[in-house]
Formats: sequence, structure tokens, C-alpha cells
Amino acid sequence: MRVAAAAALSLLLLGCGGQGARPTATSSVPGTGGLVRHVDPAAGFVIDYPASWRQYQSQDPKVQFLAGPDGTDFVQVRVVAPLPVSIPAGDTQVMKRITDSLLAGQPIDIVQEAEVTVAGLPGYQYVYAFRDSASGQAGVHIHDFLFQGDRLVTLVFQALPETRLTALAPAFDQVRSRFRVLPVPAASATPTP
Repeated sequence: MRVAAAAALSLLLLGCGGQGARPTATSSVPGTGGLVRHVDPAAGFVIDYPASWRQYQSQDPKVQFLAGPDGTDFVQVRVVAPLPVSIPAGDTQVMKRITDSLLAGQPIDIVQEAEVTVAGLPGYQYVYAFRDSASGQAGVHIHDFLFQGDRLVTLVFQALPETRLTALAPAFDQVRSRFRVLPVPAASATPTP
């Protein structure tokens, strides 16, 4: 994929905030080991989270899942599909250009970035600091951008204030390690060379 195509995709994602409707059918059931399992067949994922957490309704209708121990520390899942192109699993350079452009110009301070694989999906993880506009506190996001053909799956782990990250890290790691994607039909968009 050429740089111009990657830039166009990034502008599309930022401009529309994703496509598709809120999931119509989800379920949350007690799981094992003190976890609750949330299944969203419409968005195509399964996530387990601590039973002591609450599930919240996001103010952003494009967020398919939001849960945490309180309203400021949470895990969020958002699935953007279909993308205008299908990103091949091995094309990490295009993934990096897309994710960099999605974060460019945001009022954040990126402190770490790395190529990752979560639930078998390749992508990039960014750790960045931000200032919460409502409270004025410094917070931290661990943001995973994962690619599944013509789908972009994002996992955001937020600690606010940022000093809460150390205490939340074990739960965040457990949630990430148990996150799964459901099989999806073959990509509908045409891959770009």
C-alpha cells in the first residue's frame, strides 16, 4: 500500500470514527477464575474481565465495550469495520503508518510503542500520557491497534490518574491475554498493493 493510500485510510478513520451500528446482541455471563465473559457476535469479539468491575455504557456509540473498576479506570473495545482496504497480516509497515497517523496531532505524549500480536492479530501498541480535560489529572492509555483484514480492533486500557497504572496492570494484562476475536467472513475490501 502506498503512503497516500495509508494517509487516506487514516483520514477516513478519523473523520467518520468508524462504520457500522452498535451491536444488537451481546451477553455477559459468569466465567471462570472470578471473571465475567462478554461476547459480542456482531462486533466479533469475546472479552473476559474481573467480576468486581462494572460494565458501562459509553457516551461514544462507536465503542462496543467499556468496563472497569470505576468510571475513570477502564478497558474499552472498539471495532472499525469494514475498512476501505484489507490490510495483509504481514504488512506491518502499513499498519505502523496508519496507527502513527491516527495518533498524530493528538494532545498526548507517547512514551512507548511496540509491534504486538494480541489474540492472533498483528498490530501496534502505544503507551501514552494525556491530560484529562474534566479533572485536569494526568492519565495513561495503553492503546492496542490490531488488524484483521478489513477490520481494525482497538483495545484501550486507561488509568486515571496515571499513578493507578501499577495497581491496575495485573488486571489489564489478564484482560488482554484472554481477549479473543471471532471468525469473520473473508475481507470485503480489495487489498491495495
